[in-house]
Amino acid sequence: MDAKEFLVVAQKLVQMRGEAAIRSAFSRAYYAVFNVGNKLLKELGFLLAKDAEAHERLYIRLNNCGIPEIKEAAVWLRDLRKKRVLADYEMDKSGFQSHTECELNIARAKLIVAQLEGCYQQPLRNQLKTGIQEYERKIGFNS
Repeated sequence: MDAKEFLVVAQKLVQMRGEAAIRSAFSRAYYAVFNVGNKLLKELGFLLAKDAEAHERLYIRLNNCGIPEIKEAAVWLRDLRKKRVLADYEMDKSGFQSHTECELNIARAKLIVAQLEGCYQQPLRNQLKTGIQEYERKIGFNS
């Protein structure tokens, strides 16, 4: 399955405008980005965690790759994750009635996906891989 299909689902959910649909749209938008990012790193040869650590490890790797645009995307990814966690687990939290905010987050998710997909092309591909490898070598992480 192409993880970008989650963005299509998120867009349909947000149009429903109910709180449950908006919460689900936040979740689908985040998982589109998460899965696109994990696929990219896997194709670059990085081992991926199979548990909750995978989410933080993706953020850390992207945030420390040395490419400013990808570091910015990593910050957006982390923000999307925080909103996804609230949407999925904090039923008493308000703020999930606005379809406009959710649409903005879906648009941001689409931009992150496009940035990550751009990393399949050279020279970004090598820059990303080398940047992450250098960071992990510096901190002593064996991927």
